[in-house]
Amino acid sequence: MFMLDEILENKHKEVAEKIRLKPLQELQAKLAEARSPRPFYEALNQPGISLIAEVKEKSPSKGTFRENYNPLQLARIYSEHGARAISVLADKEFFGGGAEIVELIANDAQVHIPVMYKEFIIDPYQIYEARSVGADAVLMIVRAIDPSQLQEMIGLAHELGMQALVECFTEEETQRAVEAGAAIIGINNRDLQSFDVDLKRSERIRSGLPAATLTVSESGLASPDDARKAEQLGFDAMLVGEALLKAPDIVSQVRQFATVANEVKTNQ
Repeated sequence: MFMLDEILENKHKEVAEKIRLKPLQELQAKLAEARSPRPFYEALNQPGISLIAEVKEKSPSKGTFRENYNPLQLARIYSEHGARAISVLADKEFFGGGAEIVELIANDAQVHIPVMYKEFIIDPYQIYEARSVGADAVLMIVRAIDPSQLQEMIGLAHELGMQALVECFTEEETQRAVEAGAAIIGINNRDLQSFDVDLKRSERIRSGLPAATLTVSESGLASPDDARKAEQLGFDAMLVGEALLKAPDIVSQVRQFATVANEVKTNQ
């Protein structure tokens, strides 16, 4: 079974169990207690290419990224050293995350930038969960969502005061995302079926998007030079995980990626 299929099969069981343990009405009641959303769209829509720095313990293809993994410490480093937003994995089985980790980071006094709930969303329940724990944005993968529900899912995120980063792999998927009302589109260089990385994916697919769409280059950005290339292709933001998480000096690595935006601004 391809990896994405396995993840989604597990996700259907996981969400069903969450709904059994905490019905939607109970989750919705928690929304009033959540902190006000931070402006995720505006955080990405700045001069240069914005860094969305990722918090995750492991991945199916790479295993565990760091010894003595501390998600809150990572988020504080990202916030302090130049990231413009933070992506936090909410999937536990395959990536070692959880809604409780999103909540911990999103409500920490030392984290001042928007936080995205990164999950394999298949049900509106997960969008309510994201806002209830304080998330400012949610990631949605087009190929994981029933086509008839994509517009509804994006609309729900907006209704709750969040933004949706809508992830695509093909030209056809980006067209569906645009038609469904996506304001921010991510193009993943890593195919979640095969986990192969193709850095040319972004260039090919982005060229067909409306100029007003904010775009994010995801996965496979291994160095600041890759970030510069993504910026030159017109991307507004980059989502970087592994290159930060595996760095011996993570503070220095975050700063190097984050300063690419300032280099571009200075050179214009």
